[in-house]
Order: sequence, then C-alpha cells, then structure tokens
Amino acid sequence: MKLLKITDEELTGLDPLFEETESVSLESIAPQVMDGEPDVKLDGGSVDEYDAVYAQIPTKNAEFGRVALEIIEEKGIEVNYPSTGFFIMSKKNYLYHVLHEKEIPATRTVVVASEKASRNVERSIQGPLLARKFDEDVEIERAKLEAVEEIGEFCDGIDRGNMFVLFQKINTGDRYRCLVTPDSVISLADNSEGWDFSTENLQYHTISQEKKQIVRDTRKAIGTNVAEVLLRNGKVEDVNPNPDLDMYKEISGKDAFEAVAESLKGDEE
Repeated sequence: MKLLKITDEELTGLDPLFEETESVSLESIAPQVMDGEPDVKLDGGSVDEYDAVYAQIPTKNAEFGRVALEIIEEKGIEVNYPSTGFFIMSKKNYLYHVLHEKEIPATRTVVVASEKASRNVERSIQGPLLARKFDEDVEIERAKLEAVEEIGEFCDGIDRGNMFVLFQKINTGDRYRCLVTPDSVISLADNSEGWDFSTENLQYHTISQEKKQIVRDTRKAIGTNVAEVLLRNGKVEDVNPNPDLDMYKEISGKDAFEAVAESLKGDEE
C-alpha cells in the first residue's frame, strides 16, 4: 500500500507501516480540473498514484483544504479526515454548532462577530470565561475573563474583516487530550497549572469508558477518521484536525502512528 503524506513535518513514524511512502509540502499540491476531470497534482505527479493520504493541513487553509480533500475522496482514496470533517474542525464557529446539534456533551459556547453583540453575552453564559479571538479562522488571542466589563474590551475591533470571538464557560475539573481513531483512544492527562490547556505537563492516563464514548461519539459526529479531542470535566472543549502523533507516542508509550495507519488501511489487510 502506497501512502502520500501532505505535511511540512517528517512523520517518519508512518513510513514502516506502509510498503511505500512519499511526502510533499502543502504548497506543492494543486487541485485542478483538466478536460472535466478533477485531480490533485503534485510535483510532476498525481494523487491517483497513491492508495491513502495522510494530510496535515493548517486550519487557516480551510477552503483550500476542503477542495483538495473533496477531490481525493471522490477518487476513493482513504484519507485521515474527509473534506467535511476537516472543514468542521477548522471552522470553530461551526464546530460547536455541530457538536450541540449532534448532542455531544460540549462546553457551553457563545459566538459573537461584533462588539455590539458582545454586550449580551453575560445573559447567555456566566463567567469565568475563556475568550478566543479569531481572524480568518486563525486564533490570534485568548484570555480568561473574570468580570463582565472585560467582555467588551476583548471584543474591541472585531467588527473589521472576518473576525469573531468565542466565549466558553471555564469548567473546573480534569483535562485530557485524546487522540481518537475508529479503533483507538489514546488519552493524556493535562496536569499543568492554570486554567488553560497545555502540553507542558502531560501524562498517559486511561480515561473512563463514559469519557471514551464521548470522544468516540465526537469523532463520528464530525465524520473524521482521526482527530484530537480536548475534554474538560467530561465535556468537549475543542477538536483539532492535526494531532501531534510524536507527542502521543512518546508520552503514552502507545503507537499512535500504528493507530492512524490502521484507520487509513481500512479493509486492505
């Protein structure tokens, strides 16, 4: 089985798990339509040459990634996240709508796109709050807000361009980073000090079956093969499309690369 890695990282952990692997950077791929046939062109080649694709597309490239992944899917090539799943995880203002619609236990979230709209936030959600500011789907700032007066200050200037702010209730309790595939959940406890998620003090920790089911249901609700799910006090706080596989393997001692490879091979073996 031949794997194409679309990434700016090495990801050598996947190489022994496939008969052949090749790696290309995101900037070297080009979705296009020639004579009515859609294709994803590489450096002198085509995605048609591969049986599976592992992509690491930055969320800031949501539109580009969606087009490229859609073409890959239409060709019947297995990929770690499909176009729709990647789009949902990249568009945070849409992600929480999907989670609540699918009845996934998720952190209470309010989205505002103007300073004026932020004046009513305290009516819908009580502090302390995690405030996350986005510009063109890229998170540019985050802060913990204790007072109502801080809400308007944080939203200052978001009326310009494609900016928006997510407000989330900060729940106390345990925090976990979870790598999920169709057959595996690898969980790391976040033991860092402070209110925010961190990668500074992680430890492998098996979560309860109830929490595992929430993580699995989240993956299914989004419709992706691979994802990183962040849990705080048993609720989903965020979902990321590009988990750090090396980190999960190093801290847990579990082969995160093998779990991902199995999801890409499907019924091949």
